[in-house]
Amino acid sequence: MYEGGCLCGRIRFRADAEPIWPHLCSCPHCQKLAGGPVAAWVDFPLEKFEWTGPDGEPTWYNTYPTTRRGFCPTCGSFLAAIDDGGTAMGVTMMSLDDHSDLTPERQSFRPNAVAWLPIVGAQD
Repeated sequence: MYEGGCLCGRIRFRADAEPIWPHLCSCPHCQKLAGGPVAAWVDFPLEKFEWTGPDGEPTWYNTYPTTRRGFCPTCGSFLAAIDDGGTAMGVTMMSLDDHSDLTPERQSFRPNAVAWLPIVGAQD
């Protein structure tokens, strides 16, 4: 069981499933949203994922025509992403209460990676 949430605790989630594809992303949207060179992500199957906090789901913002990103409307924490028709909810690794057993396997959007940070994972 994985649990996590935003900084203020108003948006919380739980996933009763094995994590899928922990990875880093260097796309321009993740860089701007995270305020850094990468965002760390992990996915969980939708059927095993639920929003549990007092404010329910995060506020959603479309960053691509078919991708929504979730934020806490109170504290601004960047928490989640889902594609239209997707079967998994992506959550930011650092929003998990305990992410100590997760290690990113790959890095998406490598051409956007900063030169001073090593790339994660083998070349695709």
